[in-house]
Amino acid sequence: MPTGNEEEFAVPEQSIREQLAALQDRTAIVEVVCRFAVAIDRRRWADFSGCFADQVDVNTIRTGRWIRMKRETLVGVMRRVFETYTATQHISANHQVAIDGDTAVVCSTLNATHYLRGEPDGEFHQQVGYYEYQLVRGDDSWRISSVEQFCHWQRGNQSIFDRTVQAD
Repeated sequence: MPTGNEEEFAVPEQSIREQLAALQDRTAIVEVVCRFAVAIDRRRWADFSGCFADQVDVNTIRTGRWIRMKRETLVGVMRRVFETYTATQHISANHQVAIDGDTAVVCSTLNATHYLRGEPDGEFHQQVGYYEYQLVRGDDSWRISSVEQFCHWQRGNQSIFDRTVQAD
């Protein structure tokens, strides 16, 4: 029922535009983070490459230290490592996104299962933890400029994971 004071409750149009832009940015950022995980599992290296800035800082469970590399180098390393598995599944969920202008930070859960058919000590290895991503807004999209993995625990056949570390 109208009260005659509708102007009091009107949201300024610019505020709505800003809210829409923030939602669009958040959606695009979460899309990049999810594409990162799915591209590894589907072995879609062009999609994977499109997730990253030209230079990327990486600190993974594999390396245990920060490494700066060109996007093409990262794609090559990841391709060599992940194509040694029969299959993998990387689940990225519970995305917490903080946007500050043309930069963003995302924290998401990590649940990665690696499968290698026929391994005598067990065919599976699982890691659980979280990722922290730094992203930058480019001319046409958001791109990952930094990714760090934090492992809470691992289980299964550790040798499946260890043998691929040598592929780095």
